[in-house]
Amino acid sequence: MDNVINCPQCGRLFVKYLREHCDVCFKEEEQQYDKVYRFIRKSENRNATIIDVSEATSVSENKIIYFIHQGRIRVKGFPNFTYPCDGCQKPINDSRLCQDCKTRIMADLSIEDLIKKKQQEVLPSYHTEDK
Repeated sequence: MDNVINCPQCGRLFVKYLREHCDVCFKEEEQQYDKVYRFIRKSENRNATIIDVSEATSVSENKIIYFIHQGRIRVKGFPNFTYPCDGCQKPINDSRLCQDCKTRIMADLSIEDLIKKKQQEVLPSYHTEDK
């Protein structure tokens, strides 16, 4: 029974199969998602911010951001619907990282690759054949 774990939200034991939470917490999360989704679907709420949505639906900002990161809520059509970059906390409305953080990470990776290549070039290597 390797799949029996405690729910990270409420602590109840449950069999982990397809979900991260027990059935009770899953249903509660789905109700929260439905509240948020119904609110942002209305045309008069298209300019709402995450704070506005959170206050109107009683769903935490972190939970709304969680839904966005899961891909369940798409924020492309909502100009004021921004959330913090995972790297620098700058407001963004696409992906998990802002362009500056993406660029910085790619530059860091490129530097690491260059360092590894130079280290491999410097070290002499010998090959032997076993017969």
